[in-house]
Amino acid sequence: MRRILYFILFCMTGAVSAQAQFLKVDDNSRTYYVNKPIPGQSRDAQGVDYLLLHELYTGTLLPDMHVYGKITGIRGGMAALGRKWTMEVNTSSANNSTRGSMISYNEASRLVTLVYNSKSYLAIEIANSSSLSAFSFTGYANGETLQLVTGAQVTGVAAFTAFEPIVMQGNVSIGSSSSVARLDIAGGPFWTDYSWKKSIKLYDASAIEFAGGTRSFGLGASGANLYFSHVNSNGTGIPNYFIIADGNTGNVSIGGTAPAANYKLAVEGTLGARRIKVVQNGWPDYVFHPEYQLPSLHEVEQFVKKEKHLEGIPSEKEVAENGLDLGDINHQLLKKVEELTLYIIQLNKNVESLNQKVADQQKTITVLQQK
Repeated sequence: MRRILYFILFCMTGAVSAQAQFLKVDDNSRTYYVNKPIPGQSRDAQGVDYLLLHELYTGTLLPDMHVYGKITGIRGGMAALGRKWTMEVNTSSANNSTRGSMISYNEASRLVTLVYNSKSYLAIEIANSSSLSAFSFTGYANGETLQLVTGAQVTGVAAFTAFEPIVMQGNVSIGSSSSVARLDIAGGPFWTDYSWKKSIKLYDASAIEFAGGTRSFGLGASGANLYFSHVNSNGTGIPNYFIIADGNTGNVSIGGTAPAANYKLAVEGTLGARRIKVVQNGWPDYVFHPEYQLPSLHEVEQFVKKEKHLEGIPSEKEVAENGLDLGDINHQLLKKVEELTLYIIQLNKNVESLNQKVADQQKTITVLQQK
């Protein structure tokens, strides 16, 4: 009885046409489909397939084309566990732009642009997984294509950039957690068998921003690098990047651009620390060994006159061009201190010898004066 009443209501509000497998309602200049079949099935782990939604704006003005609603497909059959693939889409190519967003369930999917039979389309990419069939669409559509094609039939596949937000008002819980946090994700992350069990996964060129007051903190990935930024929340100012480079190097940069390949840590600015420990493979105590050839002061004088810096110590030009290696410069400075120590010891011996000679001469003079 209830179904009859619903049918009567449809007839009163618009033109209703019942076809073999779906209901089509035309009203308010819109066409609403219920369970409209989409022929074909995706392949079973043989490649990526695509479901064409409608044509794409590519510079030539278009009539209105829309697909607003739910698309479903079935995986499995009589001898296998059935599972429904569900895609909620909100897409449109109208006049001079293409907009769209989507939510998928059970199977990995995304919106893409591609070329099929020399025409550009907005499409749903269906992952290389178990075969899906019995596709159907329920919702509002106009100028729709709704055709299943294989990856071999299309070219120029590219991810579609969606600008429309998908909003869920209220707290969101994922993984059956009971926390009252705005976003609560149960499970992970933890490390197991050389792989992360993930709670949240962001793909290349994705980012998270935490805004507070007039400043914001951002975390994002681009290419092989992971970026941390702290800038004005209105987008102004210069980002103070903390960058972790490609995992193959593990290099880190603070306050500058991407780390250079030859630096594990690069800091653009002043580095403050209570203690810094530099591990050295050698130390210049060999200066005190008997076999060490201590340069003569005459040799030191000649080198300084010619080079205008101590031997083994970088010149002003070298420091300006290459900077300083703290471990190496401390090694060389200690070597000079130890050499100076030897010079002082030798000079002290010479002074003591001269003092002794002067004392002996003074005694001789005193004796001669007494005669």
